[in-house]
Amino acid sequence: MIQNLIAGVVRGIVIRSLFTMPSVGVHVLSGGNLPQRMTKGAIGYDCCLRALVSPDKMDPENPILRETIFDFKNPPKDESVNKHLKEKEDGSVVYMMDPHESILGGIGFTTEMTFPMFYWVAPRSGLASKHGITVTNAPGTVDPDYRGEAGVLIYNRNDHPFELVWNMRICQVIFSWAMIPNLFIIKDPHNMG
Repeated sequence: MIQNLIAGVVRGIVIRSLFTMPSVGVHVLSGGNLPQRMTKGAIGYDCCLRALVSPDKMDPENPILRETIFDFKNPPKDESVNKHLKEKEDGSVVYMMDPHESILGGIGFTTEMTFPMFYWVAPRSGLASKHGITVTNAPGTVDPDYRGEAGVLIYNRNDHPFELVWNMRICQVIFSWAMIPNLFIIKDPHNMG
């Protein structure tokens, strides 16, 4: 009887925690935006492209962030990036992705989440189906103790160039709770000898 009572209480706590809307601290980086649900029924939060970032170098001024390669405003230091830039009639500058090129994009914010909450980075289906642009490191899991900006590996599946524009909706993030089980070793039932 006591076991049933305890099990019922635990079930109630689990169910309430699954349907409670948690708060997530979000720090919007310079040039970034707060992720947004685009409709009332949306599960994912659309994220905008803040900058193109280095896959292997960290920002010397803020070591939890990746070094910015191109922020769509200032000329890049790397000459190899310059060949991809195109100025539009309105004065904005876009990055022209080569066919089948991949580049890392920063999505403009960092988070503080309660353990065991996390978010997944996922492609936007409209961007993939209409324009042939997808995120190849998806689903990418961002843990609650990660304090840096998530990077998305943007891939141009096309045989033609594609314009990456500052602030374009590039991916979505989906927040969830994780189950953290206790793992234990069991004997292989086929090798009981």
